[in-house]
Amino acid sequence: GSISVTGEGNSTTTNLQQGLAKAWVNFDGTASGAAARGSLNLASMLDSGTGIYVCNLTSAFANTNDCAATSSASASTSGSDNRNISTTITGASAIDNRTSNAASGAVVDTAVNNVSAHGGLA
Repeated sequence: GSISVTGEGNSTTTNLQQGLAKAWVNFDGTASGAAARGSLNLASMLDSGTGIYVCNLTSAFANTNDCAATSSASASTSGSDNRNISTTITGASAIDNRTSNAASGAVVDTAVNNVSAHGGLA
């Protein structure tokens, strides 16, 4: 079933299902196995090495062209401790995340990681 929602000003409609997150996870990449704190549509986490995490999904995406958005930070609030992330939906049933130090480019584990993915499920 499709649900359309009328936007502000009653000028546009949006398909609600297309705008909802189909998967999300908040995890600690410094913990053994990249421990999930909370999640939706997450079957398991895999810690593939320093700064490399895989979110294995319970329900796969229809394709790998959907959108995943992420954020990451260490427990520190220091401005020199900002992180960069690359995220890819791979094989439609997994989301790969890689974190690195913004200044040095070195791959690092991060304490606070958030992933949200949008698109159509298979």
